[in-house]
Amino acid sequence: MPQLRLYHALLLALTIATGCGAAAGEEQGGKAGKAARQGKGGKGGKGGKGGKGGKGSEEDALPVAVTKPAPATVERFYRTSGTLQALRSADLVATQAGVILELWAEEGDVVADNQMLARLDGRAFNLQASAAQVTAKNAQAELRRLEQIAALDAVSGEELDKQRYAVEQALASVKVSRHQVTQTKVTAPFAGTIIARHVDVGNMATQATPLFSIADLSKLDLELHIPEAEASEVAVNSEVELELLDGSSFQAAVIRRAPIVDALTGTVKFIARAETFPPAAVPGAFSRAKVRVAAREASLTLPIEALFDYEGEPHVYTVVDGKAKRTRTSVGLRGEQRFEITADIASDAVVIADASGGIVEGMPVRPLGAGPQAGPGEASPTGAANALTPGAGGSGGDGSDRSDAPEAKATGAKTGEATGANTGEATGAKPGAGAGAGAGAGAKKRGRPRKSEDK
Repeated sequence: MPQLRLYHALLLALTIATGCGAAAGEEQGGKAGKAARQGKGGKGGKGGKGGKGGKGSEEDALPVAVTKPAPATVERFYRTSGTLQALRSADLVATQAGVILELWAEEGDVVADNQMLARLDGRAFNLQASAAQVTAKNAQAELRRLEQIAALDAVSGEELDKQRYAVEQALASVKVSRHQVTQTKVTAPFAGTIIARHVDVGNMATQATPLFSIADLSKLDLELHIPEAEASEVAVNSEVELELLDGSSFQAAVIRRAPIVDALTGTVKFIARAETFPPAAVPGAFSRAKVRVAAREASLTLPIEALFDYEGEPHVYTVVDGKAKRTRTSVGLRGEQRFEITADIASDAVVIADASGGIVEGMPVRPLGAGPQAGPGEASPTGAANALTPGAGGSGGDGSDRSDAPEAKATGAKTGEATGANTGEATGAKPGAGAGAGAGAGAKKRGRPRKSEDK
């Protein structure tokens, strides 16, 4: 019985000692794991140190496209639009009322000058012409009789004069009647194309009803209404580029300018004429027009995208000592693609090609194709993709692999945790701590079933 009690006492003491060791091992193992997660030890710590490279990546210069002043032709255009018009057009009407008997033209027909297009009923005018001719003959016969009597002094001069006037009046009536007969035939006033036929055979033609619409399509005109400020630079014979809705384009030239300025719109009317054009260019077609208002051969020019206004003055960004510098420039002619430099910019200046890319005064920039190659301690020209590559920071290099500190810390922590869990030595803790952690964990695992058995 005393031996059994002694056995139980020893067993209880052993259980208590095992529990205390497990607790100590767990505490030391927890500290080692925490140290591993913070990346303080071993190779994992070096990974955390590599994270400093992220700050360097944020300070890298911005890659920018650059250019230098170069000679070029600077052209400035004014853009407008309008509707194409025929060289000339007319609505044909009958000068004498009558029933339409024949039509000899249809829409789309090309007709010659003075070609007959329609014939009206002119029988009444023919009869009137015949009657007028008979009256004229009678008047002439009576005049001859009176002249014979006048030779005998039997007729007064007054009667003789009245008969002469009657003869002239009769002859004039004959001419009018004959002219009316010719007006029953409708002819083309000029060579052109019939663009519309408004009547049919049997209709009554009047002076208020057009019979045909004809247009001369050999040339096309376009009215341009240009603002007064720009109109002063547009001269006769200036080139005009016209573009239709289908994308086809052709050339025209300014042939006429209005002598006044429209007070309501503040514009000046110009007429541009095209002599050659695609089939789609017809009267009534919508057309865009680009008028060249100025052109100059400039010795120094820059892209228009490089220019910006600062405090009401034109400026560009030049690259000086690796930084963007706002530089005032004197601008001559501004074109659509380039502008003329008259002063303030040297011919060998390095200018940022596009000033609208979020660039500010003093910003570090690197001209594309002109920066150094990536090496230890500097960013790669390929940008952030190379800078974010992990793994090299632990090897002692402090180049592009330092670009992301959180990622490096996470990598080091994971490495430290895995190493500490498996070996307990590479976490940066003392050699005994990792072993204690492992032993404590094992003791704890073995002690629990024994404790339950004692219960």
